[in-house]
Amino acid sequence: KNQKSKRKNKEEIDLDSIPWNANGSGLILSKDGYIATNAHVVTSEEKTVKNIGVEFNYKDEIKTFNAKVVKTDFVNDLAVIKIDDKSFKGLTEIPFSIKNDEAELGEEVFALGYPLALNLMGTDIKFTDGRISSKTGFRGNISTYQSSAPIQPGSSGGPLFDFNGNLLGINSSGLAKEIADNVSYTIKISYLNTLLNVLPKKITLPRKNSLEGLSDTEKIKILTKYVALIKIELV
Repeated sequence: KNQKSKRKNKEEIDLDSIPWNANGSGLILSKDGYIATNAHVVTSEEKTVKNIGVEFNYKDEIKTFNAKVVKTDFVNDLAVIKIDDKSFKGLTEIPFSIKNDEAELGEEVFALGYPLALNLMGTDIKFTDGRISSKTGFRGNISTYQSSAPIQPGSSGGPLFDFNGNLLGINSSGLAKEIADNVSYTIKISYLNTLLNVLPKKITLPRKNSLEGLSDTEKIKILTKYVALIKIELV
């Protein structure tokens, strides 16, 4: 009986009354609610992560769902979380695809995310674009791309796409303006695939997307529905 009442309480968390005090971004990977983000978004060395909420456009309404961490990869700063909420009934499709080939130097790319969403910049999704500046990241790190698409705090964990709607990777960080302008880092898709391969449930990302023939603005509009604002309560 005790377990039942505990479970009931968990399901009845009022997500609107939680004092969220940190945020990041995430990309919905599967119809049943698996989401990719950064490990640093959903974990904390100094504090305890009490609650994780994911907010996105669900059936044309902005909704927040309870979520839990499934797996973290601290070496590559990746995490997979899953919506754990009775009111989430799943999605009908995943419209983007992944490309196994490396992105090309100079390729046009764009990022979607929620920078500084809980204080300065508001909870509307933000679009930034740029180009792949290098096939390696900080100090020559081969697991990341460098791009000129601006990534601010809170955009971490969001996706980097090419303009065909292929997912290139998960955004992780940017260099401070005092050091260099327009330097952002994105963890390559191959490292996310490696993490997905060790999950208890197999998630296969689509190789073909449903965005072909659409204008850039139409593609972006559709993709925004799959990018979640990840809200964290740290205590």
